[in-house]
Amino acid sequence: MSGQAAYRLGDGAPVTMDSARAIWVAVAREVLEAVTSTGSVAHSELARLVQQRSGVYTRMPVTEWLPDVVSGLDAHLTARLRVDAPRAVTRARPAATRRAPAKPAAPKREVPPPAICPTCFMQLPASGRCDTCA
Repeated sequence: MSGQAAYRLGDGAPVTMDSARAIWVAVAREVLEAVTSTGSVAHSELARLVQQRSGVYTRMPVTEWLPDVVSGLDAHLTARLRVDAPRAVTRARPAATRRAPAKPAAPKREVPPPAICPTCFMQLPASGRCDTCA
């Protein structure tokens, strides 16, 4: 086990890992005995319940301390454990970067090319008569 210690939630007093493990095994046994024979408990749920009911917590990842607790249980109790379902990966974007769904753009209106004077090759005004040649 890692050198990270367990502690009591109430007063923050340190608890040795051996003592914490013994407490957690006893509580895990109670939790799994309360599960019906057809029911099951996920590993993460067992870890949460064990720490919550015992009042002894650790900041270690569950994968470091829970296997030792489970190994201290009887086989008929460990059969009531199930593997956690993988979590769906979602990334929340900050509100400032979220955008409303884009509306489809209106089709662009085709603009005809400007009229050109056939004599001086200047663009004709809106009247259609060349100011230079007329």
